Amino acid sequence: MTKFLFVTHGHMATGVKSTLEIITGNCSKLTAIDAYVDSKNVVVAVKEYFDQLLDDEQLIMLSDIENGSANQLLYKYLSRPKTFLITGVNLPLLLQIILNDNPELTENDLKKAIEEAKNSIKLFKDYGTDDDDEGSFF
Repeated sequence: MTKFLFVTHGHMATGVKSTLEIITGNCSKLTAIDAYVDSKNVVVAVKEYFDQLLDDEQLIMLSDIENGSANQLLYKYLSRPKTFLITGVNLPLLLQIILNDNPELTENDLKKAIEEAKNSIKLFKDYGTDDDDEGSFF
């Protein structure tokens, strides 16, 4: 089974997990760790997570900012087999990888999901409006 560990600055991790649970129901495969919001030590929290992880479980680690401290912390665990790290995460990406039916995700699966998530970011001003065709956007 694939597991997901999402570590972010502030409450982004638990906030996004809450949103995922509204959309998908139970999201027990995802562990969310909010860093620097209270006296809990994020380094200890991540180590404790890895201590309970089974050797044969695939892990997709996720962070918010490429050069941020959360990503740097997770980067140290990339030597673990069957482990990937994705940074710059958004909700469409999480939906794609968490709802994926494959027992394990390949590097190609992850690259495809990242590309699709990038394509989900749009500036709505680019779409314009057409008074003769109200409501056609949705």
